[in-house]
Amino acid sequence: MGSIAIIGAGNVGQAIAGHMSLQGHDVRLFDRWGHDLEPIKANGGGIDLVGEVEGHGKPAVLTTDLKEAVDGAQAVIVAAPAFAHAFISNELAAVLEPSQLVLIQPGVLGSGVELARMFALAGRKRCLIAETPTSLYTCRLRKPAHVYIGAIKNSVPLAAVPSTDTPEALAILGTYFGERYVSGKDALAVGLFNCNPIYHVPPAVLNFKTVEDSDRRPQHTLVTPRIAEVIDALDRERLSLAHALGVEATSFWDFLASAYDVTEGTLVERIVQGYGRQSFPEPDSVNHRYFTEDVPFGLVVWSSLAAQIGLSMPLTDSFIALSNTLCGRDFVAEGRTAESLGLLGSHVGSIRAAFIDGSVY
Repeated sequence: MGSIAIIGAGNVGQAIAGHMSLQGHDVRLFDRWGHDLEPIKANGGGIDLVGEVEGHGKPAVLTTDLKEAVDGAQAVIVAAPAFAHAFISNELAAVLEPSQLVLIQPGVLGSGVELARMFALAGRKRCLIAETPTSLYTCRLRKPAHVYIGAIKNSVPLAAVPSTDTPEALAILGTYFGERYVSGKDALAVGLFNCNPIYHVPPAVLNFKTVEDSDRRPQHTLVTPRIAEVIDALDRERLSLAHALGVEATSFWDFLASAYDVTEGTLVERIVQGYGRQSFPEPDSVNHRYFTEDVPFGLVVWSSLAAQIGLSMPLTDSFIALSNTLCGRDFVAEGRTAESLGLLGSHVGSIRAAFIDGSVY
C-alpha cells in the first residue's frame, strides 16, 4: 500500500480519494477552503461511491493544510480546476521534496511546464512532475460526499517534464492505478491530446439559449450533425498546431476509441456512444467550467502558442471571441498564455525544449 495526497476535493478529487481509500492506501485529501470537506466529515468521514466503483471510502486525513497533506506522500495528485493550477503550483514548489511525484490530473497544455517554472523561481530542485490530458475518472458529485463514477478510462496518456522521467512516474503510479496510465511520449504531446475544449465548447456556445435558460440538458443531446462538423473542424485546428510543433496528436475521434471503445457510426452516433451513458448536463451558467476552464486554459493557450510560430487558428479564435462576449469576460487575460509560461517570442525549438526537456528554466 502507498501514501497518496489528493489536492482538490471536487468531482475528481473525491472520486480518487474514495477509490484509493477503498483499496487500502493512506489517503490525504486537501481542500483550500475546507468547504468541500465538511460534508465528508458529516458523512462519517467518508465518501460514498456508486457506478463503476461501489463503496464508502474513508481518507485518513481531511485537511486545509497543504504541508500536512503532502508531507511524506509518495504521490501527490492535483485534481483541481485549471484556473487553480498556478496558485497550487506556486504553493507546492515551496513544500515538495525531489523524491516526491506530482501528477496533474487532468492537466492542460503547459501545466507541467508551469510547475517546473515555479520550482525554478523558488530556487528549489524540482520534484518528479507528470501530467495527463484528461481525468482517468469520468465522474460527478451527485450530492456532497456522494460521487457517481461513470467510467474509469481504459487508458490515459501520461508524460513527465522532462520526458525522460516518464517511466519512473508510471512505475510509481502503477501502485495506485494499475496499468491504466500509459506513456504519452512527452508533455507537449500529452498537453495537445486534451480534447475537452473540442467537445465542451462548440455545443455550449452554439446552443447558448439553453445555457441562459439553465435547461441542463445532457451535453451529448446538443450535438447535431452540423455541430459535429464544427467539433471536427475545431479539432483539425488543434491537430494543425500539434503538427506545426512536431507532435503526432490523436484526433478527438481516436480519443473516443481509446477511452470508450467507440469505433463505429456517424460523428453524432460516436459522441452518443461515448458520452450518452453518463448523460452529464450541459453548462447551466456562464460560470460553468466548460467556459471558465476550457476556453482560457484550452483554446487560449492553443491560440497563444500558435501565434508564437505564425500559425492561424481562426475557428479557435472565433470561439474565444464569442465566449468573451457571451460570458462578459476576458478569457485571454485570465488564461494561460505563452507569456505566463515564459515562452513569449518563442520559436518551435524553444517551445519543444520547455515541454520535452524542461530545459528553459
